Amino acid sequence: MTTKIPKMKLWYFTMFRSTRCAWIIKELGLDDKVEYKFVPIGAPPPPPEREHYRKTVHPHSTVPALEIEGRPTMLESSAICMYLADLCGRLAPEPKDRAEYYDWIQYSACRLDEVMETLTWQWWFGTPEQQNPEVIAKAKAVADICLDKVEKTLQDRPYILGPDLTAADCVVGYNIFWASLPVMNKGILLEGRPNCQAYLERIKARPALQAALSLPDPTA
Repeated sequence: MTTKIPKMKLWYFTMFRSTRCAWIIKELGLDDKVEYKFVPIGAPPPPPEREHYRKTVHPHSTVPALEIEGRPTMLESSAICMYLADLCGRLAPEPKDRAEYYDWIQYSACRLDEVMETLTWQWWFGTPEQQNPEVIAKAKAVADICLDKVEKTLQDRPYILGPDLTAADCVVGYNIFWASLPVMNKGILLEGRPNCQAYLERIKARPALQAALSLPDPTA
């Protein structure tokens, strides 16, 4: 029985975690079912359209948000990736083989996202006077543990779970891409991690990720 794919609307901001969702949408060939809507994320005060977004779509006024025809709106990037993979019956292992799949998605979304966000606020948005060396050191120590785990996992496989890309790569891979950005202290988190660096080049070569990263930014 073929699953009917509902119409959807993805609210995004360029380079943010909504990239995970745009990436898997494009890997799954769902562009004809998805409308992309840009959310102006930036310094306060928020523009009127963002306040409207907060009131009508996302109570925290951030991204992503996936509006689904006839269903509740989804707000978590990792959950959106798993939902879309299940909806299409692709980019996920068989249910009995999903232990590592679920673990990597949750590990990345819960543990690695937290410290990456802390480092982003310190390195990217904070002026030298605002940066807190103690906060940076603590967050980087946790990030190093997480990325060492990714590095070890990738020593004998091209993707997080093995030979083929899955939704787990859209979640974990985004973190690796995030870590590589020049604003993240010139990509220092990937130094000395050749497997992560090779993985980064592998995923960046995928047309779906390239397309996700090329979504328009009207504020640029």
